[in-house]
Amino acid sequence: MKIRWLGQGGFLVRDNAETTEILVDPYLSDAVNRDGTCPRQRPVTIEPADVKSDAVICTHDHLDHLDTGAVPDMPADTFFVTTYEGCETLDKLARPNHRAVRPGDTFDVGAVRVTIVYALHTCEAFGVILEADGIRLYISGDTLYDEKLFDIAQYKPDITCICINGRMGNMNVGEAVITAKKIGARLNIPDHFDMFASNMEDPAKFTCEFAENEVFLPEFDCQYEVLVENSEVVLK
Repeated sequence: MKIRWLGQGGFLVRDNAETTEILVDPYLSDAVNRDGTCPRQRPVTIEPADVKSDAVICTHDHLDHLDTGAVPDMPADTFFVTTYEGCETLDKLARPNHRAVRPGDTFDVGAVRVTIVYALHTCEAFGVILEADGIRLYISGDTLYDEKLFDIAQYKPDITCICINGRMGNMNVGEAVITAKKIGARLNIPDHFDMFASNMEDPAKFTCEFAENEVFLPEFDCQYEVLVENSEVVLK
């Protein structure tokens, strides 16, 4: 599996042979900055017109996850996976190529197995597990702290990517640490802390709570290959 962090909660995931590409929660515009007070703090990593993914998964219908500033410029055949609320938004944008999902749904997109899991947010939302090349990657999306999240351990994810910003319907660092440890992935990655000046968090507060081989802070817009070395999951 190959993983590229796009900032905020956005990830681009490919199988190792690069036959399948999944985009999760890509924020590719400045749509949140509608009144000029919330500009993005990271550059756009992929131009919407250049999206070539087999599926764009939007874990809920908020602008930094289902980006209505970018969706109209994506190729006409782009396939979206999102909530029922998200599908209503896509219909308003005249983007009918979508699938509504809820926790418990499992399906394949090319070489990637997709499993929709629980999340608790300020609107209808879900997390997602992507499995390819024998690696299971859990991406929390936006979620508040809830012990139901601990049940994601049953899927035995190898990597957890988890929100830590503690505002606007998300876990804070301490809650994210507890949740990640309960889920028990071999490698833990913090996200959703970097895009807006009013919604920042220091990821070191998260990473310092884990052993060195249990946590990883990816560089922005850098693709990593997931490897298993001596029973440890590493990104290189």
